Amino acid sequence: MKNELDLHSLAQKPQFPTRWTILLDELIPQFVKNRFSPNESWKNKPFSQDDVVFFSKGLLELSDFFTEDREKAKLPNYFTTAKFRSSYFLYFFALQGAKFLTLFERYPAAIDAAIAHGKETGTLRIVDVGSGPGTASIAFLIFVLEKLAGPLQKNKAPRKLTLPFKIQLVWIDHNATILKDGQAMLNALFEYFPEFEGSIDLVTDARLWWKHPNGFQFESSIVLFGNVLNESSDDPRIYLSGLLPFLKKIKGAGVLMLEPAFKSASQRLSQIRDELMPHRLWGPCLHEGKCPLAEGRDWCHFSVPAELPGTFFKKFSIKLGSKREWLKFSFIWVAENYEKDKKLILAEQTQPKFVRVVSDPMRTPRGNQNQLCSPNTITWIKTPMRPLYRGDVIPAPSASLFKTGGSRHDSIPQPKFKPRRK
Repeated sequence: MKNELDLHSLAQKPQFPTRWTILLDELIPQFVKNRFSPNESWKNKPFSQDDVVFFSKGLLELSDFFTEDREKAKLPNYFTTAKFRSSYFLYFFALQGAKFLTLFERYPAAIDAAIAHGKETGTLRIVDVGSGPGTASIAFLIFVLEKLAGPLQKNKAPRKLTLPFKIQLVWIDHNATILKDGQAMLNALFEYFPEFEGSIDLVTDARLWWKHPNGFQFESSIVLFGNVLNESSDDPRIYLSGLLPFLKKIKGAGVLMLEPAFKSASQRLSQIRDELMPHRLWGPCLHEGKCPLAEGRDWCHFSVPAELPGTFFKKFSIKLGSKREWLKFSFIWVAENYEKDKKLILAEQTQPKFVRVVSDPMRTPRGNQNQLCSPNTITWIKTPMRPLYRGDVIPAPSASLFKTGGSRHDSIPQPKFKPRRK
């Protein structure tokens, strides 16, 4: 069993569901070839290296748009173009889904809360805002299915499972075409996993994410935002009309907002977080004080080492220049409001028992040091013999560390988890 520190660290390699690998290796490549191949004679044939070469052309072009310096005004509506939609399925679906899966694994209590809400209401309702083809919600669905049924094993038939609730997916995206593509792929999903018996309902909502229609149901088992804020205007009215209604109706696993590791996107999340406080969070914050990275030179983001699954995903990664070995993102996960009898140990935020490391070892005149996120300020500690990395969680060094406005502290308890680099 993983110890508490290891469990909440964001510096350890995630383990991905076995069914996620099947999705990436079998379902998606064949789906893309059948749906997007320009030549009818190519369809219904196995996905091959020739297909990697062909579809890489659109992928290379699309990847140029996904950079930090892109201007929102010039960002094309890439889902309107078939070559970009196929590229998204073959590469960015796996990459974005892996980021969500990493957080699902890191915060098992949140997943349990979503499942409990589904059982209590009879419906596991998953709202996917800025869904594209349903990336985040399909990743969540596969994670939950594997949690309930266990991983697939070679040469062994999977255990039959009747789902303990109905499943409803709600996809919100301004592009109706990518919603149709995602629906077509979802229809094939349970053909690959026939061991599950139950009801699944998909609701697609083609509109701007912040323009909710009258009567829209905000309460859900989980609400997922993926790269939504980064591609939206800075106008605060958008957040008041689009995000606030979800935050007022938090149930189950709450609201998870995942954004790129860019400074602007991360600091926007930190500022939203400060507006929410005091409030219960799943992560990444371990205190209720003002975020010390909400403005200024540095920002809160994570680089998680990962061995991403998918045979063709790895081939497309090489086409883009290198094998993907890191997942980079920023996030905030808002939980249902605080209740004493359900209090998580890492939610004791006024006098935190643990602190988050927010930098890799940094060379300073006093030797290698790490930054810690503490209430209202960044504090520094000497890097221990066993190095600490961005995202690690350690016991809080001492109360005095949080009272001296960034004093240096040269000794801390040794973490039990292994470092991520040799």
